[in-house]
Amino acid sequence: MKILIVSGSRADLGILHCPEKELREDHDVTLLQVHGSTFAEAAHQAPLMFASYQPDMVLILGDRFEIFALAAQAHLNRIPIAHIGGGDVTEGSYDDAMRDCISRLSTIHFATSTFAVAHLVGMGCSNVHLVGNPGADYIANEKWLREREIAEPYVVVSYQPETIDDTVDLDAVQSAIADRKAVWISPNPDRGSDRIPGGESYSHDSFLSLLYYCDEFIGNSSAMLYEAPFLKPGGVRCRMIGKRQRGRCIPWSGNGKASERIRDVLRLWPA
Repeated sequence: MKILIVSGSRADLGILHCPEKELREDHDVTLLQVHGSTFAEAAHQAPLMFASYQPDMVLILGDRFEIFALAAQAHLNRIPIAHIGGGDVTEGSYDDAMRDCISRLSTIHFATSTFAVAHLVGMGCSNVHLVGNPGADYIANEKWLREREIAEPYVVVSYQPETIDDTVDLDAVQSAIADRKAVWISPNPDRGSDRIPGGESYSHDSFLSLLYYCDEFIGNSSAMLYEAPFLKPGGVRCRMIGKRQRGRCIPWSGNGKASERIRDVLRLWPA
């Protein structure tokens, strides 16, 4: 089977690495990135991608507008969609509604928690599979830990706008940082991100290693739930600011086997 895996932003690229690696054992897999695309640009690019690669299935993750645009085009082109991460809830982000729309467009669902499974089934979705957290697969199975690069104590800050109502509470973030050294991660290109201090963009390996050594992870990144709890015994200390991630739970099972479960399900899928 020809599977086209599409990454919408740097946030999902690392999480998709292990599913891609496992699926290459049995399938003809192509990974494409549409990072930095607007909704309109992603919607325009998608039919061109489909015409070029002729996929039997599209595998996507999450809830961002780039992925929503691509999912809509795959649906219109009658290409089955496999969706990782459906059924989650993020009350403070407009991604919440887009995630449910993507789930409604999808053919097969790889859920990260029992709560997500219940949500998807309640929406009327079928072919729902509880696989756990593919973000933890990378942590468990890949070599990502590097030597510490910052000698003094520091905190990592990854803060995004609450796009459901455009809330940006930098006072709360600064209060959490206090007088400590802060390493800011550049925000996603969401509405309101221009009001947040610029930061750096890290590779997935560098980001995980940065988190491993930090004193605290501050903000409202989904990495506080998908990666930080699994990086080391006891997890990375996190301080969640605001409601962007409200309603999302820590994924089930950080044993490094989620991508294998995805592979095993798709082995049985008709080409």
